Amino acid sequence: MNDNVVVDANIAIKWVLIEADSETARALLAEWKKKEMIVYVPTLLSYEVTNILYREVRAGRITTETAEDGINMIHRVVSPVYSRNAALNLRAIAIAKHFDLSAAYDSHYLALAERKECTLWTADKRMWRAVQDQLDWVQWIGNYPSP
Repeated sequence: MNDNVVVDANIAIKWVLIEADSETARALLAEWKKKEMIVYVPTLLSYEVTNILYREVRAGRITTETAEDGINMIHRVVSPVYSRNAALNLRAIAIAKHFDLSAAYDSHYLALAERKECTLWTADKRMWRAVQDQLDWVQWIGNYPSP
């Protein structure tokens, strides 16, 4: 494993919204910035974060400007990996099948971390529970010391 990381949308959204574990997610990001680590994400993250922020706007919990600021902030700190071939998608299917995940969305984060040979940080407890015994490079936010 190298010193870079992959994060899922559950972590990234905590950087811009006030949620459980937001302080921890921000502490992780600060640590990664200090160490000049690259934060990789699959293209999927952009769509997931946009949808979450849009739902918050529709519910009246945040303004459109706050959503725009959040999207811009996340895009400033992550390095999206755009797959021009089907390899990442095919690996995501294989991983989802192996762990009997209900959907292949989240397994794209696993496939990318595997490809980049780095740690995946997640706030998706269901996915983490499914893989924790076999993938020691997947870390759940709840295991990071609270700031």
